Amino acid sequence: MNAVQAALGDRDASVAATPDTVPAGCYWWTDPDGDLCLMPGCMARVQDPEADCTCDKLARRQRKAEEALRADRERQRYADTWWQALSAAVKDHPDAASILADAHQRATALRSEGVRGDR
Repeated sequence: MNAVQAALGDRDASVAATPDTVPAGCYWWTDPDGDLCLMPGCMARVQDPEADCTCDKLARRQRKAEEALRADRERQRYADTWWQALSAAVKDHPDAASILADAHQRATALRSEGVRGDR
């Protein structure tokens, strides 16, 4: 990890801080004496500098979004498998026409009541 926080300058060459130059969340910087210092941005690190950072940084948010997307895709694959199996079972059933007619009638009734299919 790079310990120098150049965007904020130092004692001899200070840089005006703006919202664009101040890092969001925790960051490390080197003081004029050369000591590595932590500027905590989350309560976890305020209480314990060795704790994992809980700042909501862009990379962390992206990782969480990717995990949610993977979970959604897995649920969709599972649902697709069931849909294909159910469709095949209904098509092969001797009463397929009446089952499909009944399902169509129920779907129409639910739509008219404003009920969504994800209940």
